[in-house]
Amino acid sequence: MSRPASIFGEVESALRDASGERRVEVLRRVTDLFVGQSEQITQEQSEVFDGVLNRLIKNIEDRAIAELSARMAPLANAPVGTVRALAKHDNIEISGPVLACSERLTDGDLIEIAKTKDQAHLASIAGRTRLNVVITDVLVDRGSADVANRLAQNSGASISNTGMAKLVMRSDGDDRLTESLALRADIPPHHYQNLLSQATDAVREKLLQSAPPERQQAIKNVLLRISTYIAPRAVPREQYREAQRIISAFNQDTELLKAKVFEFAVKKRMPEVVVGLSTLSAMPLDQMDRLFCVPNAFGLLAVCRSVMLDWESARAIVKVSAAVEALQLSDENEMAAQYNTLSPASAQRLLRFWQARQKVTKAA
Repeated sequence: MSRPASIFGEVESALRDASGERRVEVLRRVTDLFVGQSEQITQEQSEVFDGVLNRLIKNIEDRAIAELSARMAPLANAPVGTVRALAKHDNIEISGPVLACSERLTDGDLIEIAKTKDQAHLASIAGRTRLNVVITDVLVDRGSADVANRLAQNSGASISNTGMAKLVMRSDGDDRLTESLALRADIPPHHYQNLLSQATDAVREKLLQSAPPERQQAIKNVLLRISTYIAPRAVPREQYREAQRIISAFNQDTELLKAKVFEFAVKKRMPEVVVGLSTLSAMPLDQMDRLFCVPNAFGLLAVCRSVMLDWESARAIVKVSAAVEALQLSDENEMAAQYNTLSPASAQRLLRFWQARQKVTKAA
């Protein structure tokens, strides 16, 4: 390695009394030295550079640090501490390059950042060439509509079954996300059917026309099954008014109300179940009614989990809904597994995303 000692001496001098421009010049020279000989640099030497670069970036303007990030991002042996510091920076111009492609960041690093930083950071992570489910689960849970869509478009992102169910629910009323999910080669058949069942006619036609010939028949088969599905009739308003009168007797006692909702579900008294769950979750009655009238049960599972109902109650509630017609034993086992892994906080976030999209759709 050429002239490292002299340059490192300049670092000390620059940090003591040099101007900002002088520090930028020294940072570039240190970076040039590392990049130019990166293939020959040992682990020990990399640690030395780590210390030097970390000291410099704490005392230098963002523009120069962003330049450093862009140069370090593609290096397979970039100094780990420096890369982590860059990735955690609040300025996305600095953190973005390493978040998007640096191999030096571990799954743990990416999860920590995805849980604590803003949506621009999450979007950069969502575009990485490869993503494991432990990361995509966090992105699905916390990401905005743009992050969700970018993730859905990323064929190198592995998405868990629960993560896919959340994305399908979030795509209700979001044509862009619906199209992105429909084009994924790894979307399970039951999620694909749920996706198309809530898609607009325009999106269905677009997907059919753009699909390769070998997939068009499969899409037609799914659409045929959807067309034979008869959605339950809306509950008459007078039945909801009566249900509201009945539920009002219990709405001051949350635990009693939960018990009554379960009791009404076992008796298949849908108006009381809808109103009771709406009261427990503070979700508008029309939105709760919609969740009961779609063939996808995941939305109801999210509501039940958000108010911390037990699985027995959630199962009874789902069996009052339209989703019961398509349920099999294997589906119940899968739902139970999803329910047990879904945290109340995650369910609440998912419902906020869904409700926001419903308001936009209704307004449009």
